[in-house]
Amino acid sequence: MRRHGKIRCPKCCKAYTLKNDDLKHLQCNETIRYLVEFVEKIESEKPETCSRCANQPQHYCSECKMYMCRQCIQQHKMFPTLENHSLYTLDTDIAEQSQDSLNCQNHPDKKLNDYCSTCKMTACEDCKHILSCYRNKHEVIPIQEALTKINQTVTETMKIAEDIKGKLKERLNVITKEKSEFEYNFRSSRTAIEIHESTMIRKVKEETKVLRANLTQIYKEQSKVIDRQVKSIESKLTQVTSLIESIKKTMNKPTKTENLTSYQTAITAVRNDAAADELDKSFAKTRVTPKFIPFKKLVELMNHEGVGKLITVGGVHKVHKEDVNISVTKGQPFSVRVSSLEESDAGKLTVTLSNSLGEKSATEVTHTKGEYTITGRCNLEGDWHMNITDGDKSHVIGSPVSIKAEPVGLVHTIDNISEYKENQKTNKVIDVALDTDGCMLVSSGSKDIIRFDQSGCFVSRIQIPQNVQVNCMHQICNGHRLYSDDLEKCVVMCDNQYHGIRTFGKGVLKYPMGVRVNQKTRMLYVADRECHCVFKFNIDDGSLLGKIGSEGSEARQMKTPDDVALTKEGHVIVVEFGNDIIQLFDANEKLMKILVGSGKEDGKVWGPSGITIDMDGNIIVSSNHKLQLFDQNGKFIKRIDNEDDGLGCPAGIAVISERPRRVAVANHRANNVKIFNY
Repeated sequence: MRRHGKIRCPKCCKAYTLKNDDLKHLQCNETIRYLVEFVEKIESEKPETCSRCANQPQHYCSECKMYMCRQCIQQHKMFPTLENHSLYTLDTDIAEQSQDSLNCQNHPDKKLNDYCSTCKMTACEDCKHILSCYRNKHEVIPIQEALTKINQTVTETMKIAEDIKGKLKERLNVITKEKSEFEYNFRSSRTAIEIHESTMIRKVKEETKVLRANLTQIYKEQSKVIDRQVKSIESKLTQVTSLIESIKKTMNKPTKTENLTSYQTAITAVRNDAAADELDKSFAKTRVTPKFIPFKKLVELMNHEGVGKLITVGGVHKVHKEDVNISVTKGQPFSVRVSSLEESDAGKLTVTLSNSLGEKSATEVTHTKGEYTITGRCNLEGDWHMNITDGDKSHVIGSPVSIKAEPVGLVHTIDNISEYKENQKTNKVIDVALDTDGCMLVSSGSKDIIRFDQSGCFVSRIQIPQNVQVNCMHQICNGHRLYSDDLEKCVVMCDNQYHGIRTFGKGVLKYPMGVRVNQKTRMLYVADRECHCVFKFNIDDGSLLGKIGSEGSEARQMKTPDDVALTKEGHVIVVEFGNDIIQLFDANEKLMKILVGSGKEDGKVWGPSGITIDMDGNIIVSSNHKLQLFDQNGKFIKRIDNEDDGLGCPAGIAVISERPRRVAVANHRANNVKIFNY
């Protein structure tokens, strides 16, 4: 219709002129649709063999509901009662086409026997041209051998072609991605130029505004001085003029001698007060003449260097997108990954790490399977830049890397968690956990869970549908979460909307606190303050598997365990508030050692409550009044907080950021959350 402007009715064959919108209202041809559905059904259900023999089916009888080959369909037609049955011819199979292609073109009823590699010709037993090939000692081989060779060649060629096709697709994807990045960088550069232009113009206007204001101030001040001097001189001039007139009147009048004496005294006084040299000195002392002196260096710099420069970034190396702009803690080791865009990469990278003051820091470059890893650290706070070039001094895409080194210590305090709650506001903060989107989850013994971003800003309030009192939380796979419920004395598994899926330990647990899951063994560990042990459950069916420890102060015994953590080896770390120690058990519940001993000094714990393991395998422990960092063997590294940071009975803790290394602490006594860089 779009091509001819008209369309014919399939029933009456009359042509009609229609518009595009009219096509939407045309009814479906039910007969054709039925035929199409019939064909699709018959073809999809086609068996590999004939319903009567082992040959490939060629036809389908819609009345007998049978698939038949050519021979069987001929026999089918021989019966008078069956000869009028509707037959549907199936699509010719590729395998049959291949079989048909083995018949001789000159003698269709004969199969091909030979193939002359010299003449590139096939022949059956009746083909006479093959005799001349034999006489001329051409390379004649059986047709099956020829087929095997050519199929092998075709297969190898297809493999090479598929390889090339795959590489071309990969390269096309790379180019498409590069094009997208190029257009992004183009837009970013244009925006940056416009921002720089407006910034320069604004800065110039601000500076000239200040200069004009200063010039106006100078003018006002000097105008007052000049006006004052003019009035003084004019006053003296009037006085002298008046004296001159009075003196003139004493001419030829001896009786006015006394007046003349007084006039002389007055003139002397004026002369002493307004002598020409004294006036000059007085005026010189207060005289200021404004003069504008432009900074020629700025003009010369702009004439020589311009307002900036535009560079094109090329080369075969590229910084990973997430490593182009990073934040780290002062002194924190970090790594930047650089990948090669070529398969063979023998180049070397040159790296310079420096800050705005010109301070430099050492780096180390390692290379593994086409990817470079650059490690370094910034020992001073502030902005740093990592400039990376390859062996040809070409720019690396993504270089220079921008690095912000943040200070170590307290970053932010989220005050008075009760203000963000609607339920049980008197209950104080207990735990902090990391959500899947990077936000912090804060619990405080109620059904309210508060979400904050990593800078401490309020995001949202979550109310759990069930009536619960959440103590501690833990994120597991598939978006599921765990929390210990102090109201029902159990642990609850829920979805990301906090709808309950399964409960653990009802009737067994008395005061559940910290929870952790070993994803490999599918085992849930729950620290129970009142049972003085750590219970183990099957995370998939909720069954109780046993427990670690019993009440007491001896080896393997526990007193008021508050939290539990798991090492990457599957070992269990238990925080004992009552015994003031941290114990390490293996997966078989055997005590390995006292990881951290009791004491109030640094390197010891007193009333420990929370524990977490960071991305380096180091252990962070909150205890009574301090936050400490230990290595995986329990060796003290440093204290994270300062004495004046206001920690009082800190409870649950969570590492919320890797770059910079950042930990959040539920500060129970003050009912706030403190965030530290470490």
